[in-house]
Amino acid sequence: MGIFVVGIFGPALLPVEWLTYPVWLALSLAMPVLVVGWIVFVSRRWGTGSLIRDYGLSFRWIDLLGIPVAFAAIWFLEPFAVYVALLMFGDPGGLDSNVFPSPDPMIWLPTVVLAVVAAPFIEEVVFRGMLQPSLKRWFDGPDPDQTRSFRATNAAIVLTALLFASLHLPQAFAGVNGVALAAATFLSGIVLGALAMATRRTAPSIVVHAASNLVATASAYGLVA
Repeated sequence: MGIFVVGIFGPALLPVEWLTYPVWLALSLAMPVLVVGWIVFVSRRWGTGSLIRDYGLSFRWIDLLGIPVAFAAIWFLEPFAVYVALLMFGDPGGLDSNVFPSPDPMIWLPTVVLAVVAAPFIEEVVFRGMLQPSLKRWFDGPDPDQTRSFRATNAAIVLTALLFASLHLPQAFAGVNGVALAAATFLSGIVLGALAMATRRTAPSIVVHAASNLVATASAYGLVA
């Protein structure tokens, strides 16, 4: 888990003056490769050695219903979650989006690849494919009844969503509205976690996560309202 944390938080902890374009590009390429290598290692060391079986990287016909429903839930509920959070905790100000648009293809192309491909795969496998099932088993205990299993499922989803949201909070140091960001990512984490738990697979949540990031990126670039 330490490799994943370093891989994600590493760039955010570096002094701004160190983040020249070559350094940023090197980190942007190296960190996902490092984390994916760790994911593969975990599968081979403690799993079956098959990423498809260990992390649920497969699709079924029911996903044609589950994926659009989950995406719609995030799309329509996220603004409400942000609104409620701002009322409860106040508005600290800052940027509405954690996507920083740039006309330079040397910047926006790696950014899009990271946001739409690398981040959804890595975050869903780690959070919904590894952490959430582990928490579910831990909360279940040795001999869970139906009530305990139901509570364990909800607890695993909520706790994983909280950790997922906290992962994104360092972006507040870059000027993003921390309250809005926390509310949006927590709500997304709940929906993605529920989808992964219901399907017992992460492939559907990866698609929803990627679609959400694609829309957010397109919105930041003014391509969609």
